[in-house]
Amino acid sequence: MLDALSNLMNRVERGLHRELCSGRKWTGDLAVSFYKPLGISAKLMESAYAARQAKVDATVELAKLHVQEVGAKHAAKLRQIKKTTAALTKARQKIVESAATVAKAEAKVEKLKADFERAPNAKRPKALQQLKSLLGVMHRERAQLGALVEKARRLKADIHQHKRRAGILEHKVKVARERVESPTLCFGTKKLFRAQFHLKENGFGSHDAWREAWRMARSATFIIEGAASAPAGNQFVRLTHREDGLFDLELRLPEALAHLAQESFKSGGRTINVVQIEGLRFEYRAEELASALEREVPIAVRFHRDERGWRVMPTFRSVENETQFDARCGAVGVDLNVGHVSVTRADRHGNPVEQFDVPLVTYGKSEGASRSATGSAVKTIVAYAKLHDLPIACEKLDFSDKKKRLSAEDVRRARQLSSFAYSAFAAALDSACARQGVHLRRVNPAYTSIIGRVKTARRYGSSVHAAASLAIARRAMALSEELPKSSIDTRRLQVPMDDAHLVTLDLPARKDPGAQDAGTRHVWSDWNRVAKSLRDALAALRPSRRKGPPRSMLGRGELRSMVGRSGRAVPGSSIQSRTTGTVRAVTA
Repeated sequence: MLDALSNLMNRVERGLHRELCSGRKWTGDLAVSFYKPLGISAKLMESAYAARQAKVDATVELAKLHVQEVGAKHAAKLRQIKKTTAALTKARQKIVESAATVAKAEAKVEKLKADFERAPNAKRPKALQQLKSLLGVMHRERAQLGALVEKARRLKADIHQHKRRAGILEHKVKVARERVESPTLCFGTKKLFRAQFHLKENGFGSHDAWREAWRMARSATFIIEGAASAPAGNQFVRLTHREDGLFDLELRLPEALAHLAQESFKSGGRTINVVQIEGLRFEYRAEELASALEREVPIAVRFHRDERGWRVMPTFRSVENETQFDARCGAVGVDLNVGHVSVTRADRHGNPVEQFDVPLVTYGKSEGASRSATGSAVKTIVAYAKLHDLPIACEKLDFSDKKKRLSAEDVRRARQLSSFAYSAFAAALDSACARQGVHLRRVNPAYTSIIGRVKTARRYGSSVHAAASLAIARRAMALSEELPKSSIDTRRLQVPMDDAHLVTLDLPARKDPGAQDAGTRHVWSDWNRVAKSLRDALAALRPSRRKGPPRSMLGRGELRSMVGRSGRAVPGSSIQSRTTGTVRAVTA
């Protein structure tokens, strides 16, 4: 029965999509032309239209997100092309100068050769010495010229590849914008549709087997909207809460599926075809569903088919407890990172009381597993805040900005954080805080990582992420974020790195504000200077593009024998000890 109802509802939805894409508008005439021949009611027609509109809106939002992401990549590539072009222009200028220097050196060498040939025997040693010295200078200048030519060649090749990539990104931006203007849907997913062209690789024995899977996927879910005026909040799907905690469901079928009904009765001059489903158990938020039935609020019901059968998913608006931000006893700061969430409880003075990490690994997991892990992590955080009766401070979740900040630390880490995991964490945190009555305040996360790294990480011996969560809590509490007093006069600042080393930054001199703008400078302008100085320092510490010297001058067999020495030191007379000092073998 549910298979037949799902096929009917999805057929209506696809037909509406086809008509609306062809230029027709959602009017009464369009609705009548659909629901009367198909034998369904106008309310079911509206549910199919709402489901179609939700899919279109989701597609448009994803396309907008794609436009932003690809547009940011395209802009970054254009900046890279501009920077590389400037480097190429500078290299070509140096080539001209170096070529002139080489030409002068060659002319001097030719002159010295001629003088050497004409010099008497007594003056030949001195002339030969001058000639050798000048030849060394000429060869050095030629080597520098060759290196500059090679650098210019490499830069030119890089610009060519950058322009090719920029062209590809520009085309992607154009396609993404077109998808925003005219979104497209593939009922049944594009992945399964394309599987028909490679049946064996996708586990299908024949095209008929694929077609059956395709039809099942296209009719795997449907939703029936709720109505506040109808009993139990829905005109066609009515849930009843029993005393034993289970639920009974009454499903009213359209006329086209009257032959599948268990019973029929007359109501208001119409025949109602009903199917009863008894003993439903909702493992999640069943008490809130029972409360919603008592409050008679609209309840939309989605039916979804998976490998275990059909699932019933009611959706309703829950009652949110009104809360106020009260940081008189402190706050709980939350910072989302790749693989974990850093949590810090701060007292009323902004000092850390307790810090811990909640594991949250979503990379490589399915959608269901990611949602489960996210819900578990959020539940732990909200329960901790409720236990101490404190509000939660979290960053304003902007996925693109978060990716940029993670890319600045490590590009590989940024790739492991997906927009789905990010938005799922935001939605789960909002929902859990609303249910538990915990106030949630979102703050601008600008410079929180650098503030935590400079001011609190070293002082309290915490990680950079834990320090960032403390900075988020302090910002929500409106506490000071000024630079350490020791750096104001000296203009020098020591910043701890992830490997426990310190980097000393020479901060640029502050410009004294004039009479008009005195006191108007924001504190973030100082942290902006610190962030720029740290980026420059880290760039100077990065390894160069050239390959380093070989790690060993020994053969493979000799290296294997060294590994087998298990901690023995290489003798001082060995080649390795003469080149790199005493080396201990690495255990396999």
